[in-house]
Formats: sequence, C-alpha cells, structure tokens
Amino acid sequence: MKVAATAIVALSLGLASVGIAQADEANYPEITTPSTQTRAEVVQALRVAQSQGLVTIGETASYPHLQDDSAPLTRAQVLKELQQAENSGLVSIGEDNQYPNIL
Repeated sequence: MKVAATAIVALSLGLASVGIAQADEANYPEITTPSTQTRAEVVQALRVAQSQGLVTIGETASYPHLQDDSAPLTRAQVLKELQQAENSGLVSIGEDNQYPNIL
C-alpha cells in the first residue's frame, strides 16, 4: 500500500511540474521581425560572402574569418615583439598580476 501511495505522489508531482513548465512558456510573447530582403537577395549575399571566403562550414574555422593581406611575421619578428612587450611591462606571467597589464 505504501508503494502505491508513493507512486501516486511521485506521479502527481511530475505532472504538476510539467504543467508549471508549460505555464511559464506561455508568458513569453512571440516576437516576429519582418524581413526586408527577398529570398533571392539573401541567397545572392550568401554566395558573395562565400566567394570572398567569409563563410566557413564546421567548427574548425575561427569566427569571424577576417582576411589579412599583410605578410605573416617571421619567428625572429615575433620574438622581437615579445621582447619589446616584456621590456615595456606588458607581459605578465602567473596569477599575481591583473590581465591585461596596461601601463
């Protein structure tokens, strides 16, 4: 008898929580924003962005994809920049300093 009473209480609580969850969802108004572009215009804009390399598929690409026309730095140039930043006090190592360390 105790098992049946426990099952009824558990079922009642479960159904009550579903009702409460559905009631909460009804409080949010549905907001719609009308589009100012036609489907053809959106498709054309997508094709242009894809041709420029601004659209990537999958998780391997960084977002947003920015085109950088400058030549990549050499290892020596990067090490020189790091040394300059260390000399200026812009590099902090460890948890003792606030990040970023701006003078």
